[in-house]
Parts: sequence; structure tokens; C-alpha cells
Amino acid sequence: MSLPSFLDRFMRRQALGAARPVRIDNRHIYILPSRQGWGYGLLLVLLLIGSINYDNNPGLLFTFLLAAAGLNALFLTWRNLLGLEVGLLPAAPVFAGQPATLRLRLDGGGRPGIQVQLADQALLLDLGQVPATVALELPTRRRGWLRPGTLILASRHPLGLFQAWSLLELEEPLLVYPRPAGAASRARPQGGGDGSERPGDEEWHGLRDFRPGDPLSHLDWKSLARERGLMTKQFHDPAGEQPHLIDWDRYAPAATERRLQLLTRAVLEAAAGGHPWTLRLPGARLGPDRGRRHRERCLKALALYGLPESPR
Repeated sequence: MSLPSFLDRFMRRQALGAARPVRIDNRHIYILPSRQGWGYGLLLVLLLIGSINYDNNPGLLFTFLLAAAGLNALFLTWRNLLGLEVGLLPAAPVFAGQPATLRLRLDGGGRPGIQVQLADQALLLDLGQVPATVALELPTRRRGWLRPGTLILASRHPLGLFQAWSLLELEEPLLVYPRPAGAASRARPQGGGDGSERPGDEEWHGLRDFRPGDPLSHLDWKSLARERGLMTKQFHDPAGEQPHLIDWDRYAPAATERRLQLLTRAVLEAAAGGHPWTLRLPGARLGPDRGRRHRERCLKALALYGLPESPR
């Protein structure tokens, strides 16, 4: 048995991933008196000593009633976490500097006073009969894989005399893309296209204002009838488009992280324009292609450049 697995068993941590939810059982619940609970226990000791010292039977009865209430609170606090089901929902990648949103699905069947804590963020929830979705935000500072850390579920219900908690180790790391360069630092991708549209009559592309010399066959008479002015239909030939080349060497001699920021900006602009593009990195070439999946592949390659492909 490795040291990390031994420590996880010793700390009674459960692994929580997106594949399956986790149900908290009695082996994974800690419980200790809170600050109020220690004060309550001290009060019981003083009442017991005073009642015995003065042979006060009503005082003894009152002390035992308070002790019974404390023991009942101990059981109810422990039971408030027992059987709580927690699921981790898939998280979308973000750019460095943006908060990453981690969503949890809690199914408790009516549990008041459930505290959800991750890093420096804590939420207090009253769970009803319907499963609830909780969103927690994590700060991101650099590209690559972000490990959320340990999630703490706690409860002090009903009297606040005891605190029960359970530790869940979040297995699924979040992917953080490089921060895009600002507008002032944008550089045009080089290669087989200059970003302009090639006119054609193959595929509908949209409308623009009429310009003298436009062919009459391309005029949009419906726009004129709707009092929107004279407009010209635009077409383009997808087969005539040449893919942009977004090249690593284009941004020399900038530092590595700065190049990645500039390349990220170039990928976002190419994706927004709808044109095919190719991303060339040292030892890798993606494309030519277009669309959402190609955009995500390129951004992932930029996020993990020089880093391990696997988060393990």
C-alpha cells in the first residue's frame, strides 16, 4: 500500500469524481464538540458538582436532562450527514485569470444546515426533498491542470454543540487555457489567407449595404420592401478559402508564456471568423480545420504545451 492511499484511509477521505456520486457513510464522518459544545460540557460538570455538593436532587435532575439533550444533539448532528449523496458535474475549461466554476449535486432528502467548503469559500445550505446544485468558484492563475483539492461537508445542526464533517478528495482536475493577449498585442496570423472573404456564389454568407457596381442579381429586394434600405446578398466559396497559419515562430523572440497568450488570441479570432486555420507548435501541427472541436483541440494544446498531457 502506497503512502498516499494509507493517508487517505487514515484520514477517511473518499474520492469524488464525475463518473459516479458518493454517498457518505458512517465510516467517513468525523464529529467533535464545537466551542459552544465545550462550554456546554463545562456547564454540565459545574452543575453536577454543585448538585452533588449541596445534595440538590432537582439540580441533579436538571443536569441529567441537559446531558440527555446534548447526547441527542450529538446523534442528530451525526445523522444529518449520514447518507448524504454528492455528485460532481462536469466543469468547462476556462482561461487563466477567470474563476473556474465547480458544480456539485447534493441529494439529501431534507437536511438543514449543510455547510459546503472548498478552499476559502463556504456555503450554508438547507437541502429540501429535491436535489440541489451548488456552484463553487476557484481562482485560476496559470495555465494547465488545476486540482480543486479537498471538499469539506459539515453540519452543526440542530443546536451547534457539535460539528460533524466529511472529507471528499476531488479527483477531476480542471483545464485552464492560457490567458489571451490583449487587443493591443494582437498579431495577424500569417499564411494562406489575409482574413478577407473570397466572393463566390456557392454558399449564403449574409447581407451588407448596397455598393455601386453590385450585380442586380445579388440585390435583396425583400429588405427594400421592409424599409430596411437596399441590401446586397453575400456569398462565398468554401472551397476557395485558404486556411490561416497560426505559427509558433511568428511570435519570436517573445517568451514562451507570452507566445502562448498571443497564439491563444489568434486561435480565438480565427474561430470567431469561421475560417479554417492551422496551428503549428514545435513538434505538433493541428489542422487545417474549423469549428468548435478544432478550437478546443488547439486551446488544449496551448494549455498543456511543455506540461504533462495527463493530469495524473
